[in-house]
Amino acid sequence: MKFNDQGIILSQKKYSENSLIVKVFSEQHGIYRGFVKSVKSTRSKVIFQIGNLISFEFRARIEENLGSFVAVDLVRSYCSKIMFDQLKLSCVNSLFSIIDSCFLEREEQQNLFLKLQNFLQKITDDEIKKTEFLADYIKLELKILKTLGYGIDLSSCAVTNSKTDLTFVSPKSARAVSTDIGKPYQHKLLKLPNFLIEESECSENHLLEGLTLSGFFLEKFLFEDKKPQFQHRENIKKNLKFS
Repeated sequence: MKFNDQGIILSQKKYSENSLIVKVFSEQHGIYRGFVKSVKSTRSKVIFQIGNLISFEFRARIEENLGSFVAVDLVRSYCSKIMFDQLKLSCVNSLFSIIDSCFLEREEQQNLFLKLQNFLQKITDDEIKKTEFLADYIKLELKILKTLGYGIDLSSCAVTNSKTDLTFVSPKSARAVSTDIGKPYQHKLLKLPNFLIEESECSENHLLEGLTLSGFFLEKFLFEDKKPQFQHRENIKKNLKFS
């Protein structure tokens, strides 16, 4: 088995003195794990940092076997550009952790890969507004849920099918609810910030509502016992401070 692709490094761990086992989210083939031998030089160590976009050839004698990454080159280093921004790092670490935990290996997820790559490109822009990349982060969490089959329907009211004045989400049906219908039960419903429905400005409160919304369904469908992946999300909330 052999193929060429590019991908984002999700995780890596040491294997023997100079080798690594690296997990890569590839564009065309999904998540793959493989050996990387003889990681000795400073250059090679830099290439295999988490968050890097690399090009590579993957080889395995038998398809089911753990293969090897060879002919690896660095295409772009994302995390090195945000290493001193704790909020951005928490967003990236959270996404990597969720993807690493929830997706099976060797299943093509090109659409999600492109969404993640686009997010990484945007977040490394020094001029990007905090509200913009945090809104994109929340939308990407919802995209992950949808990709895994747990889509949240924000298109119309669960009761009336109205497409206007949607301000709540039902925690049971994962569908939007209009203001008139939801107001008497608002203490039981999740708030739906407008930026998740249409392009609009969002405040810190709107972002917190969005994080609460996506976090609720991540926990409900994927992480019932609040695995360590949620620590990165807690760090996002702690660092969510606007001047």
